[in-house]
Amino acid sequence: DSDDVTFRCNLVTLSDEPNYADKTMVDYSSDEISTEDAHVLMQAIAEELNTEELKFYGGTSYRHLLVYHKGSVRCTLTPPHDISDRKVGEFLPKGDNSDVLLSVMERSHEILKNHPLNLERMKKGLHPANSLWIWGQGSRPELENFNQKFGLKAGVIAAVDLIKGIAKTAGMKVYEVEGATGGIETNFSGKAQACVKALLEDDMDYIYLHIESPDECGHKGDLAAKIHSIETIDREVVGYIVNALKEAKMDFRLLVTPDHPTPIAIKTHARDPIPFFIYDSTNETDSHISCYCEKEANQTGVMIEKGYTLMNKLLNR
Repeated sequence: DSDDVTFRCNLVTLSDEPNYADKTMVDYSSDEISTEDAHVLMQAIAEELNTEELKFYGGTSYRHLLVYHKGSVRCTLTPPHDISDRKVGEFLPKGDNSDVLLSVMERSHEILKNHPLNLERMKKGLHPANSLWIWGQGSRPELENFNQKFGLKAGVIAAVDLIKGIAKTAGMKVYEVEGATGGIETNFSGKAQACVKALLEDDMDYIYLHIESPDECGHKGDLAAKIHSIETIDREVVGYIVNALKEAKMDFRLLVTPDHPTPIAIKTHARDPIPFFIYDSTNETDSHISCYCEKEANQTGVMIEKGYTLMNKLLNR
């Protein structure tokens, strides 16, 4: 409904102090809980906490959804990945309906802490998904239809429900890829193959392919996994797509870019400029750049101030 407000709600691992405000954010992803396990827990949450106003929906891995009928966006909520290893007390909900949201979080802990699935996870040495953490409020956006705006038949390949939701709102086709998780174990090559298939067999003009893995590794502070993710994207995604489209004798333009930095050192998003790379198969030029990185990109002197104008640069308009 137009007066619904949606909230992102993560299944997180909190420490076991008796008072909720004294707990520490041990793990914002509950060891990247599987979607299958998460849905068991979200079902338990829905059975206990669904009301006329509040409805819970299972998503992917640790990322889920709360829809608050006639809720408010005027509240201050903190992303759980911004407070890793910190006490949660000063980051609890503030503003409109904060009492309801905090009550949901506290009650979710009571439901989940001794859930059989969590007891089983702890036996295996995994973090229990012992609380919901609510954040990221928003009402339904009014987006222009992407296909009409750019005159392109467009699709999206992503594991993250947020990206799929934006795509659907913009009238883009959403492709589902088996094994796409949004984490380090995601199906990199399956996503790349789906992209090529969409372009060659579905006659799509444009595919937005989103991979969350390097961002996840940044939030976890895992340097080795982040390097592995980027190398895998280079080899199994970008390399595969370029070679496949060249073999098919297809002219194409390719844009590679992150949406923001997530430095290992701070485990959260930064506002620094990001490197982008555009390749045109019909106009190969030597940019004198030896690698794709912030340092080399900075030396080009090319700077795009407004991110939304990058699309026109890709389309050469």
